[in-house]
Amino acid sequence: MNKQKKLIKQIAQRHGVSVDEITRNIQAALDEAWNNPNPIIRDRQRELFPNGKPAAGEFIRVMAKQTKNTVRHR
Repeated sequence: MNKQKKLIKQIAQRHGVSVDEITRNIQAALDEAWNNPNPIIRDRQRELFPNGKPAAGEFIRVMAKQTKNTVRHR
């Protein structure tokens, strides 16, 4: 099981819901965010995800990497 799936499973267990529910909620938030009209936000999304709107696992992987890099450079 990859790290993203493990994380989603842990979140689901912590909140007493299914992995599918967590995945659906993450994807719904991504869908809504992807349609943000702010050009600065849209540019950043396309910078982080040049192949288009990510799936939940890809989003978690990329954002974890971004967070790690941000913390490391402080």
